Order: sequence, then C-alpha cells, then structure tokens
Amino acid sequence: MSKSKTYTIGIDVGGTKISAVLFDGEKVVMDYMLATPKDNLEHFLIMVKAVVDPLLERAREMKVVVNGVGAGIAGVFDASGKKMLFSPNIPTINNVFLGERIEKFIGMPVLIDNDAKCFVRAEALIGAGKNYKNVFGLIVGTGIGGGWWINGDVYNGSHRGASEVDAMIIDSASGLNLEQGYHKIMQNNPGKMSQEAIIGDPLAEQVYNEFGRQLGIALANISNLIDPEIFVLGGGAVASSDLFLSIAKKEMKEHINSSDAAKKIKIVKSKLGANAGAIGAALLCGKS
Repeated sequence: MSKSKTYTIGIDVGGTKISAVLFDGEKVVMDYMLATPKDNLEHFLIMVKAVVDPLLERAREMKVVVNGVGAGIAGVFDASGKKMLFSPNIPTINNVFLGERIEKFIGMPVLIDNDAKCFVRAEALIGAGKNYKNVFGLIVGTGIGGGWWINGDVYNGSHRGASEVDAMIIDSASGLNLEQGYHKIMQNNPGKMSQEAIIGDPLAEQVYNEFGRQLGIALANISNLIDPEIFVLGGGAVASSDLFLSIAKKEMKEHINSSDAAKKIKIVKSKLGANAGAIGAALLCGKS
C-alpha cells in the first residue's frame, strides 16, 4: 500500500520575485512566480495571494487537501518570529505582523520564517546537506542570507537573530558589512556584472575575484565559530559561481584555524535549485 502524501504550499519572498510551490512531501507538483512589489503593503499582500491561488486551484483539481502554508521572507524577525523588524529589500513590510496579515488575505493559517533558514531546512532535509548533521546554508542573490542547521533543526539563537551573515563586518575602518560590500563591488547589478565577466571583461573578472575573496573570509569566520561539515550555496549567484567559488574555497581554507577542518569542510551548490527556499517554507508545515 502506497504511503499517503501530505500536500503543503511554500512561498519564497525575495527582493525581486515571489515564488511558490505546491509540495507533496517529496517533490514539487506545481510552481508559480510573480514580481515582488515594493510600493505598499496592500500590493505586496495581493501579490502573495496571487501566487498562492493557482496552487490552491491545482490542489482542487487533484482533489487533494492543502494541509498548510509556509512563507520564507528575507529579513529579521522579532523573538516571537511573528513580526518583521527589518526587511532589507522590502521596507513596506517592516514592523508588520506579517503572518497574520498574509493569513487574512489567503484565508489559511500561515507559518513564517527567514528565507535563508527555509533554504537550509530544505537542503538539509532533502537536498545537498541531507547526509549531514551540521549544515550552513548561504543565499547569494539580491542580497546575502544565512541559516544554520544543527542536529535536526534550524538554530535561531536566543532572540531569533542568529546566522545574519549579511551583517558580518568585512572592513572595520569603514564599518562595511558583507552585503554592503557585495553590492558595492557589483555596482548594485550582479546580473549585469556576471554577464560581463562571462564574456571576458577583465574588470568584471576582477570584481568576482574580489567577491570570492570576501566570501571566503566570511566562510572562514563562520567555520571558526561553528565548524560546519558543509556549506550549501544557493540563490541567483549559483549560476555564476564558477567565477568566484574556487577563489572562495581557497581563501576559506587559508583562514580556518583548524587544519583538519580546512581539509574536510565542503562547499557545494544547492541540489534543489531555484525552488529550495519555497520547499523549505512548505516544510515548515511539517514541523512538530
């Protein structure tokens, strides 16, 4: 007798797009995507509902019940995990009890978490980190985010502020953090920069060399603090990772204090691809 499937919906809210999936516990049944609006909260909520509605319609066609909705959103939540304190890419949702507002719009209970934590949850449970207990996930896309999976769950810290790698200072003189440094060297347009590097523009190649160096130092700092078994890299930058990943690995190994860790810690690309964050959000509904 085949095992019955549990269907959930996961929403991944990024700086440029809102994507959602209908997930059956093993695979994505359907996905849908729209642009992220930033003009006002009402428009944002309308677009979230607009990505969910087609998935609910598919579930009705399949005659299956959707058992929950999860949402992963870039930003820092309060200690309760309900209020968005600060979203770097969507300021209109700052200081909003976002789960409650989305629930009212779509008419279903919603669980929410940080997008990078959703990403690492998916990769640790069914993706590239499946066979590891200590996994650090890193998203590099519109911005930079991180999440730490340790012994079967995401680590949030005492105040739900753990793993905010984007805020890691990389230049003490100027106070520049990792995400600010990323935007600065990419001239706020990583997509264009990667295209220029791919066709051999020497200045663009230098930019990616510098980003690889900065990322490698950040990964070494994380390694020296929590000693993960593996880093899983996701986000839009994965497509251009050949431009910086080897440099990042070299820089990381040079700055890890433990020679044993430097040899063994792995850096791999996401196995679940563009849907990883949405899958991780869907998996929120299966948490006990």
